Formats: sequence, C-alpha cells, structure tokens
Amino acid sequence: MRATAESTLGAAQNARDTAVHTHARTDAVHSELQSLRNDIQRLQPATPPPDEHQVLTQLAVLRGTVEALRADLTAAATPDPPTPPTEAAAEETHEPAAVPDDFDDLLTLAAGIAYAHIICHRDHWDFLVAQSSRGQHFRLPTGVKEDHGLIQAEISGRTLIAALDALRAAQQDLAATPGTQKLARRIYERIGTALHKVDTDNADAHHQPGNDCPPVTRIIIDDRPPAELTAGN
Repeated sequence: MRATAESTLGAAQNARDTAVHTHARTDAVHSELQSLRNDIQRLQPATPPPDEHQVLTQLAVLRGTVEALRADLTAAATPDPPTPPTEAAAEETHEPAAVPDDFDDLLTLAAGIAYAHIICHRDHWDFLVAQSSRGQHFRLPTGVKEDHGLIQAEISGRTLIAALDALRAAQQDLAATPGTQKLARRIYERIGTALHKVDTDNADAHHQPGNDCPPVTRIIIDDRPPAELTAGN
C-alpha cells in the first residue's frame, strides 16, 4: 500500500510539473501571435497589403499550435488513475491474527490477583517488557532471577493488565510481522490459561488463620517434549 501511495504522489507531481511547463509554452505562443498581429497592423499603412492567403495560413498554424497546447494542458491536468497493487504487493499484506474475545474477562482476573510467578526464556521476557513498558499500568518487577537462560519473576496483577493490553494490540497491528503477532499471541494465551485457573470465589478463605494458602498463579512459557519421550532418549 505504501508503494502505491508513493507512486500516486509521484504521478501527481509529474502532472503538476507538466502543467506548469505547458502553461509557459501556451503563454509564449500567445505572445508570438499578439506580436505578429501588432506587426501586421503597424506595417499595413506603409507597405502594400500582405498576401491574404499567407496571413491566413500563418494564423491557422498558430491557432493549431495553441489548440494542441490546450489539449496537452488538459491531459496534463488530469492525473492518471492509481495503479492497482500487484499480486506480489497483495501477498505482502497480511491480516492481523484473530484475537480471542476473552480480553475483558482476563483484565478482570488480572486485576484481582496480587501477583503471578512467570517462568520464560530471557528473550520472551525482553519481548514482554518491550511491548508492555509503554502501558500506563506497567511496573518493572524487582528481584528478577535468571538461571540457564530462564527468567523467573513475580509480576503484579496491574503489570499483567499492561501486558495483556500490549500483547492484544501487537496481535492486531497490521504493521507487525507474522512472527511478532504469533509471539504476542502465544504469550497472551499462556497468561490467559494461568488466569483462568484463578479461584475468584474463595479469596478470603485462602488467608484465614490455619488455612494453607494455595500456590500463586504460575505463567510458564516453556514448551518441552513429553516426559516419556525424554526418558526414552
């Protein structure tokens, strides 16, 4: 689409330049015609009348030149229609990934948790922080740990809201590459899977004296082969 817009703007600029040049040529021909008429009027009293056929021929030639220039001017003032995008350009345009419609539910669930424990590769973590850090609710977690390339961090529910918002926007961004959209979708899904396991009905009971608090929400982005396949190798 950008190439089509640039092509259209270039064609419009060329049309304007041609129009200016044609205007100048038309003005020059009009000046020549007027000068010829003045010369004829000035010489008429002192010299014999010029050959009528010759004068008419010259006037016809000049008139034809003026009409041709007017036609060129009209054609130059009419911009060429935009060139339709080629098949290659159409193939480069990709639709945004379909975003699940549970966005509002996930925001509500994220708003209700104190924090979540996330485990992912440092590259996933860098992507998540880069996408979310522009959000109003993002807060960079403290005490982030790294071991063998895996990041372990505790992120607040508020930061999860910023992450969900940013990841959803990345999936819908037409300018984003397919890889960026898929990465954003995968992390978004993992956060959603973890949040859907939250028990929203017994939050008070979890902190009653004598009750063991259940583990906090865990978000794991680390797909691995099945355990039996690993053991067999």
